[in-house]
Amino acid sequence: MLFDGKKQVTRTRNLSLGGLYVETPFPIPIGTTVQLRFQLPTQPEPVEVNGDVRWVVSKGSSDEIGMGIRFQGLRARDVWALNRFFQTIV
Repeated sequence: MLFDGKKQVTRTRNLSLGGLYVETPFPIPIGTTVQLRFQLPTQPEPVEVNGDVRWVVSKGSSDEIGMGIRFQGLRARDVWALNRFFQTIV
């Protein structure tokens, strides 16, 4: 994830066609736009998409701190790759 020109490595806990939830000890304010880049096993190229922070969890255990990010327009190939990835999850 890229925010304010700085790269931040995060762990994705939840993923959908609409967005994702990432664990991070440094949540970003709601409404902030970020650049996301992540790899799916169903696509050789990484998914690169902008997103905006929609909600933040800033209290709780360290694995609960994070933020929900809404995608701002996935490419058709990324939607296809995500749908194929979702089909592999049992």
